[in-house]
Amino acid sequence: MLVLCVVASAGAALAQNFGDADRYFGLEWTGGERRGRPNVNGYVVNNYRMRAANMRLLVESLDANGKTVDTTSGSVADVPPGGRVYFEVPVKQKASRYRVTITGWDWRDSGQ
Repeated sequence: MLVLCVVASAGAALAQNFGDADRYFGLEWTGGERRGRPNVNGYVVNNYRMRAANMRLLVESLDANGKTVDTTSGSVADVPPGGRVYFEVPVKQKASRYRVTITGWDWRDSGQ
């Protein structure tokens, strides 16, 4: 299982972030399937003191040599401070490996 840090939040946006997700978040993922259709699933962990919302994920399907053969996007609506939230992103076909990257998120006030 690969691990990468990421960011997410919900509520009234304080600021949009497109920076260093590894600084604020943990990300775990694996390839799987639901109802016979392939997906990438895992967890986003918010290690920061603010709520993250509207998190955008980029899922890259990789061949045996690590070359990107397809990309798709997904999202996580809300990850509270200290929270761990499950995600699933459907992919077109099963791949040798996957890489998941957080491409953006909005910070929210934790009270919202």
